[in-house]
Amino acid sequence: MAWSYTLTCTLDAGAIPLTDVAGFSINYGKTEPISPYSAGSCVMELLNNDGKYTPGGGGTHSAETYLGKEFKLFGVVTGASYSVGPPVVFQGVIQDVDLQIIDTKQSRLFITVVDRLGELSQINLADADGSAVAFTAARVDLQLNEIMAYQSVGQHDDVVKILGSANGKATNTGLSHSGPAGTLAQILAQTDGGDFCCRQGAAFDASYYGNVLTFKAQGTPPSTTTVTFDDAGGGSTYEFTNLDIGIRGENMVTQASMQRTGGTAQRARSADSVITAFGVKGLTRTGLLNDDDGGVLTLANQIVAKGSKESTVVKKVSFVMRPPDDSGAVFTYSILDQCNVQYKTPPGTGAQQTYQGMIIGVRWDITPQRTVGHFTLADALQETLFILNNSLYGKLDTGILG
Repeated sequence: MAWSYTLTCTLDAGAIPLTDVAGFSINYGKTEPISPYSAGSCVMELLNNDGKYTPGGGGTHSAETYLGKEFKLFGVVTGASYSVGPPVVFQGVIQDVDLQIIDTKQSRLFITVVDRLGELSQINLADADGSAVAFTAARVDLQLNEIMAYQSVGQHDDVVKILGSANGKATNTGLSHSGPAGTLAQILAQTDGGDFCCRQGAAFDASYYGNVLTFKAQGTPPSTTTVTFDDAGGGSTYEFTNLDIGIRGENMVTQASMQRTGGTAQRARSADSVITAFGVKGLTRTGLLNDDDGGVLTLANQIVAKGSKESTVVKKVSFVMRPPDDSGAVFTYSILDQCNVQYKTPPGTGAQQTYQGMIIGVRWDITPQRTVGHFTLADALQETLFILNNSLYGKLDTGILG
């Protein structure tokens, strides 16, 4: 069966014919708002009965060295023009290749690709003699850029796209660091109360196109790119097939204990009435890099204020790409974009509800027969209004797109 939209997939030796592809399985982002972002991956399954892709096997791509090579998968929208390029479904570096022989007569090659967040997690921060690395910058975003500058001796000269007018809280510049660079980057994001992730989808601009390491400072609104799903589709909306709607209790926080390196534990707690109603739901973070305990206490108070009330949310929206959206336009959207969902309860007949979410996780299951997508969402209002009515970190009713 032919692919119903245009995908372009390349390896080091050139384009891969989609007739040779059994499917792609792609997953990146996170599953819960309170969790840090994790490395993304794409597994491409190649039909290899003729040995074309067997490393060293004598076929068309037998000279492909695979490991460490760049992988790109684009979704091209028919008739669209791009100032930078078509949306990136997934881009990264090949980490693993697995050749399988099935029932003695069939062959499949599975190629695993990781994004730059995955690459960053494998880079160890240490000088040639094994000593820790001292950073000098005084803000979260600047220290993240120092990590990128340090690891640019590797496969990529990475930079971080900074989102938000607040570019990161003050950090303790008197510390040296060792260990995985990805772990340090996530601790820096937690120090700010923001997020550090790797974004695909549409390009931010010509300098940040596909596989983009991104720091979203605390309280920053979702990207101005907005996708809307409803139960009908057509026009400017896409049709969803399934919604997972719930009252988030697992992400409530009524008590927080946080501690910076070299500091003392700072604790915040909801009002007794909230504790009585919902119980003690604790969050503990250590090793933060704030420059003083006051900043840590402020962060703990902000998290408790945001997390100490229940809310009805659309946790996940699932959809099957079909006309008129099977041209690939939905590939434009990625984590940090706003996603609005319009649904009715009872389904199809009740009053319409509108949920404003921000995409925090993306999953694609792509075969020649169909493409199924899943967007995991967080409450856009909660993500934006980290500090209510604050000119720097968000204002009520004005911080997100309508």
